[in-house]
Amino acid sequence: MENNNTSATGKLFNQAINRLMEDMQTREIGAILWDNASAGFHYIPETTVTEKNGEKKVIRVMGLYIFGNTLYLVEEGMAPVELTEFYTDGVEVPPTVVTLTEDSAMRHLGDPRKEKGYTTDATDEEWLAIADCYFEALAEE
Repeated sequence: MENNNTSATGKLFNQAINRLMEDMQTREIGAILWDNASAGFHYIPETTVTEKNGEKKVIRVMGLYIFGNTLYLVEEGMAPVELTEFYTDGVEVPPTVVTLTEDSAMRHLGDPRKEKGYTTDATDEEWLAIADCYFEALAEE
């Protein structure tokens, strides 16, 4: 995630986000999606974003997506992707977690700079809770 925070805390935080992206890349994960209803996370992956009209809105995060050199949060119910795309209803068991390669992620999730449902806007505490959900999701897979 590109961040221009130059404070000591900001630098450590940027390193943590970069390590999260490195972990995803090492596992060849371009995006990871999870079902908040069935995942049983210790934390609810949420963040507060400011909309164009200035109003604050709490969104639930359903995954992480690396695009370019930035790590995006995938907004549940708003991003152009649903977990139902990755199984056949009535034939397969719905997945709790889906991991996508970089190519597959681009096909299914599109360009987060042009599509609705993606953000990088989260506090340090929100990012930490979301990172925890990432590792819990890996354990579910």
